[in-house]
Amino acid sequence: MKVLYRTFCLLALCQILPVLSAQDNLTELYYSGDYRQVIDLSSQQIESGDTAVNTYYLKALAESQYGQTGASIATLQQAMAIHPDNARLLRMIAVQYFEAGDYVKANQSYTLLVQDDSTDVSSWLKLADIASFRQHNEKTIEALNQVLRIDSMNLSGLMKMGDILYRHNNSDAIVYYQKAFILYPDNQNAAYALGNLHIQAKEAWKCIPICEYMLRLDTTSIKFSKLLGYAYYKIADPQAAVRYFEYANQLGDSTVFAFKFKGISHYLRTDFESAITSLQIATVKDSLDAEIHFFLGASLATTKAKKEAMYHLNRSLKLMQPDPSILSRIYSEQGNIKRLEMEYEEAFSLYEQAWEADTTNAMSLYFMASILDNSMRRSKEALVVYQRYIDALENLPEKEESSQGISVRAIVEDRIVTLKEEIFFRDE
Repeated sequence: MKVLYRTFCLLALCQILPVLSAQDNLTELYYSGDYRQVIDLSSQQIESGDTAVNTYYLKALAESQYGQTGASIATLQQAMAIHPDNARLLRMIAVQYFEAGDYVKANQSYTLLVQDDSTDVSSWLKLADIASFRQHNEKTIEALNQVLRIDSMNLSGLMKMGDILYRHNNSDAIVYYQKAFILYPDNQNAAYALGNLHIQAKEAWKCIPICEYMLRLDTTSIKFSKLLGYAYYKIADPQAAVRYFEYANQLGDSTVFAFKFKGISHYLRTDFESAITSLQIATVKDSLDAEIHFFLGASLATTKAKKEAMYHLNRSLKLMQPDPSILSRIYSEQGNIKRLEMEYEEAFSLYEQAWEADTTNAMSLYFMASILDNSMRRSKEALVVYQRYIDALENLPEKEESSQGISVRAIVEDRIVTLKEEIFFRDE
C-alpha cells in the first residue's frame, strides 16, 4: 500500500514540476525583458491546456509591454472567464481598459475594485481621472475626497483636486496646491501650479521665492524662468523681468509669451530699441495680439518710423474692437430688454448703436421705426426710419434677405402707406 502511495505522489509531482518549471521560466523571461518569447511560450502553454492565472497574467503583461493593448485585453478576458473572482486579473484588465480609452469598462472594473477594498487609493485615483475626462465633476471630487480621506498626504490626490477646483474657478484650489508644495517642495508640478495661481490671484510677489527655489534645483528650467520673469513683470520690476525672459531665450525658449513680455518690459524701462527687437519677433509669431501691436507702435513712435508706428497703433485699435456683427447683436439684445421694460428712449438708442455697429443689421432699423411709430407716436420720424429699413434691404445681397426679412418688409411697406395717409389727413 505504501509503495502504491509513493508511486502516486511521484506521478503527481512529475505532472506538477513541468508546470512549475514553465511558470518559473516565463517569469524569468518576463523580467529579463524578452517579451516576445513570453508571448510565444505562454500562448503554447495555453493551447496545451494550461489554465494557470500566472500564465495568462504574464502573457497579458508582455502584450501590454509591446503596446498590444487589444491583445492584452483579449487574454485577460479569456483568463477571467476561467478565474472570474481573481482580483489581480481584474486590476490588470482595468488598467488595460483605461489605457485603451474604454472608460466605460474601466470605470466598471475600478468600481468593482473599490467595492471589494474601499481603501484602494490607486483605483479611486483612476475613477477620478475617468470622471474628470467625462466631465462628471461631482464624481471626480467625490473620488478625490475618498483618496484624501484615506491618505491626506497623497500627492496625486492633492494635485488632481487642485486642478479640478482651478478649472472651475474655485479659490480653494490654492489650498490643495499649497499643501502639495509644502509636503513635496521639490515637486515641480506643485510648485508651478502654486506659483501660477499666486500670480492669477494678484499676489505675484508670493510666486517669486517659489520660482527662485525651483531654479536653484534646476537651473535650466525654461518654465520657471518665464514664470519668474512674469512675476517680476506683474510686480512692476521690468529690469528683473527682462533678465529672466532673456535667460529663458538663452535656454532655447522661442515662445511669443517670452518675447512679448520681454519687449513690454524693455518698453517700461524706456529701452525702446530692445523693445522693438523683441516685439517685432512677437508680432511675427502672433499677428493678432492687440497688446503687442500697441507697445510696438508706442516704441516705434520714439523713432523716425512714424508711419510704421501708426500702422501698429491702428492695428491694435482694430484688434481690440469686437466683430461688428457681434457688437451689433449685443446692442440689439440690450435694446430688446429695454423695449420689453417699456424704456423706449433707451431701447431706441441701443438699436441705433446696433445699426451704427453693423449696417447689415436691418432689423435694428425696423425696431427703431416700430418704437417711434407704436410707442412714442412720432409718425413722421417713424416713416423716415421705415423707409431707411426698406433702403437697407435693397442694399443687402439677395441671399442675406431672410424669409423673416421679406415678411417684415411687407408689414413695413403697408405701414408706410398707412402712415402717409394718416399724415396727409392730419394735414401735417
